[in-house]
Amino acid sequence: MEEKKAIVQEVINILGIAPLISSVIIENEDSPWSEKAHIKWKKDHLDVKAFVWDDPTYLYGRIYRLFLYIVDVLNPIFEYKPRISPDEQQEPTVRERYNQIWSIYVDSRMERLEIENFFDKTLRKNIFIDSEKNLSSAAANTIFDALWEKESYTYPEIIEYAYDLKKLKLKTPIVPVDTFNKHITDLLHGSSVSRHLENIPSSEFRETVNDIISFAAYHCKDAFILSKYYGICILYNRQVFLELIPTGKDSLYLTVFDGQTNTFSTLTVTKETDTSSIQELIKEKYALIAKQDERL
Repeated sequence: MEEKKAIVQEVINILGIAPLISSVIIENEDSPWSEKAHIKWKKDHLDVKAFVWDDPTYLYGRIYRLFLYIVDVLNPIFEYKPRISPDEQQEPTVRERYNQIWSIYVDSRMERLEIENFFDKTLRKNIFIDSEKNLSSAAANTIFDALWEKESYTYPEIIEYAYDLKKLKLKTPIVPVDTFNKHITDLLHGSSVSRHLENIPSSEFRETVNDIISFAAYHCKDAFILSKYYGICILYNRQVFLELIPTGKDSLYLTVFDGQTNTFSTLTVTKETDTSSIQELIKEKYALIAKQDERL
């Protein structure tokens, strides 16, 4: 925790926002997907509560990116107006796209600053493409590249693009995916689990990951394996139960759902990781959600 506090202090000093922040409370999170920062205005300053994954991986970059959101909020040129934000309940698709675009703006700046970050360009692109299921992959790629290359945004612009991607000035027109192409894409997704495995450099670690997937498929009754652009998901009752995201090196991020706390936790798996402990974790967490399902 002391290391996180030291990094926070360093980051807010570098970003020039330290005089505007009266306090920062740090809460541990079990997954990088749950990281966020909440702010509360108090007259001429604000209090921050940062929720940070309790893991050293890219810690500096993960904290830095959280405070870039706060920099945007504090920047008058950004024109932050929360009242125009899309409602998560009434407009979930627009809200999701809004989150994606703002995240792209944050993470593209991280890349330009050459700060290592969990959400690098490849992962951010894959998440965006996966979320835009009504677009062809070529169109989604083109849109992402345009969003990533744009060096500055205002909050109203992010909202405008969230409602209508056609507002982006693109050389290539946005083409919705037709039914036939979507069917072909879905079929291709089924074979791309092997593609993710093939991208793991070490044959030894590739075999380890394959063993984890096979174990989950065999021991988790009624589970369904689904390949995403960014990794491999295992679903139970149409909800993500297990997620494996290869890093491009001999490691991966494994995220598992805990039915008891209704939260996700993430750990880094490497060649040195005890596979049996991973298998026991999967069995334990699956048993929890399967037992809950029996009660319904």
